[in-house]
Amino acid sequence: MNIWTKLATFSFFKTHRTLLRPLFYTDAVDFFQISSNPENLEFLFPSQSSLKEAQYTLANYFMKHPLGTWAICNDDNHLIGVIRFEKLDEIKLEAEIGYFLLKDYWGQGLMPEILKKLTVLSFQEFGLKRLMITIHKENQASCRVAQKAGFKQIRQFKGSDRYTRKMRDYLEFCYERGDFYE
Repeated sequence: MNIWTKLATFSFFKTHRTLLRPLFYTDAVDFFQISSNPENLEFLFPSQSSLKEAQYTLANYFMKHPLGTWAICNDDNHLIGVIRFEKLDEIKLEAEIGYFLLKDYWGQGLMPEILKKLTVLSFQEFGLKRLMITIHKENQASCRVAQKAGFKQIRQFKGSDRYTRKMRDYLEFCYERGDFYE
């Protein structure tokens, strides 16, 4: 079974407090609630100015390639965030993870919980050897999320922001299979 088949097998999974599932076009209103607030996306992509723009972004950037992308849902099955493999290298067996969460759910420990579960799946089920998270240096909340989930900072570097094209400072966090204890 290859990694894509394994990802398909885990297109739905749960953590203690959330359900992770594929994104659906019917998530557009919830996605717009998240993506229209610049605070939710300060370090990710430009906020969406209309439901139509949010529908386009949802379909073209999050639903087009569904394996390795999960909607984070609350108890009512409403979309409250997204987590996904931004880059997945089948040869090196490594992936970079990206995520965002509706501000109303910040500070509740949900993202570390979800990252820990995805780490377990990545090493035990998907056969990955290394996970990375690249974070804007000024995004201290996301740095804490990565650390709480067991990721260790391995480097700091400058790079061009993919949306603003401005040079920014980034921190890279890593979790390797050899660091993993279950």
